[in-house]
Amino acid sequence: MKKKTLIIEDKNAEYRKKLYIKLAITIVLIILCIMLITSTIRVYIVNKEFANNMSEIAKLNSKTVFSIDRIYLYSSADAKSKETNKPIWDLDIYQYTDIALFINNRDSEGISYENTIKDLTIDNVKFNGLEAGNPKLYYKNVNDFAKLDIANENEIKDSMQFNVINSGDADYTKPTIYSNCQNPITLEYVNYNMKEETKISDISTPLTYDGSLLKKAGISLSTIKCTLSFRVTIVNNYNQKYVATVYIDIPIEDSFSNTNIYDGKIIKNIENTNIVKFVRVE
Repeated sequence: MKKKTLIIEDKNAEYRKKLYIKLAITIVLIILCIMLITSTIRVYIVNKEFANNMSEIAKLNSKTVFSIDRIYLYSSADAKSKETNKPIWDLDIYQYTDIALFINNRDSEGISYENTIKDLTIDNVKFNGLEAGNPKLYYKNVNDFAKLDIANENEIKDSMQFNVINSGDADYTKPTIYSNCQNPITLEYVNYNMKEETKISDISTPLTYDGSLLKKAGISLSTIKCTLSFRVTIVNNYNQKYVATVYIDIPIEDSFSNTNIYDGKIIKNIENTNIVKFVRVE
């Protein structure tokens, strides 16, 4: 009798064990289903919000108001000589690129609150792919274009707001743009300290202060290739906000003319409709 009782108790225990396992599996499956459903709902909501936002942006951008249709680039190098009593040149060499961005505001259709600038800001500056040097970006006085002229007070660190004027003479020593976009945005990219202790022992011929300095100093072109990017934000006189991110490959070589910056300079003129299009976000 005791033996039968033990057998029955063992069977009951095994049954309860299997029941608990099935119950645990069921609970886990229910939890996974709830998590999956919740995740699906979240994805649906995010996708719907994204679609609504894209639809709204599409409505705001039914026509192009501002775009950059021309980018003019001038790349070269310059240097400052250090004092030395030795028969060598001891130089601080700078590779620089002057940049002019021409904004098309469709003024041929007439000037209005929509296509005139109230505020213009540059921010989110990034230097990508550079292997050597210490790059910086500055606002550039257009009257000093195509020559190195570092104005430390005009360095774009976090952001830079331009002075917007409607008429009269502009003070180009400070970041300035006419509201009707009649002048380009002018900037200067400068790469410092590409090579430590830049000494040139061959003083038999005069130095030419241009891109040939990079060759004399043994600075490899592959190490100073850089893609510069920054964001331009425009607010027009309707207080509508337009945003564009500009990407510029710093000209070091020109495959079309089979030249490079070692030859002295590289000039690049890029012209096309909507090279960079401003997107209205508000």
